[in-house]
Amino acid sequence: MKKLSLLIGTLGGAMAGYLFSNKKLRDDLSKAKDAETAAKLLGKHLQHDGMKLAEQAQDFIGSTEVQQNWKKAKEYAQESFVTARKELLKLVSKAEDAAMDATKDARGAVKASAFRAVKNAKKAAHRMQTKVRRLV
Repeated sequence: MKKLSLLIGTLGGAMAGYLFSNKKLRDDLSKAKDAETAAKLLGKHLQHDGMKLAEQAQDFIGSTEVQQNWKKAKEYAQESFVTARKELLKLVSKAEDAAMDATKDARGAVKASAFRAVKNAKKAAHRMQTKVRRLV
């Protein structure tokens, strides 16, 4: 509900500012006979001023300054994207290198562990053979 009251307050303030700044609208509204006529007059003024505002906005957007700034903004966004992509690729490359190093280390550790296990198994088998020979 707070948002609704804030919206209504904002619209009321905007409408008051519009009334205060438009002398012709104030004069026409003071001459209106009823609320319906006043609403029609207000709608007519808003439509007319809205069209003016739209034309001014189009002229502003089409101006060379805005277009140049738009080009600069596009170039900056493109450069930022390229930079971010390069940094991401570097990060992925570092992660790949770290994974390869970890794999090599793990491979070496597994290989050494397997070698020790085979060696210990051979020793155990040799001891068992010796014990069996003594028993026989």
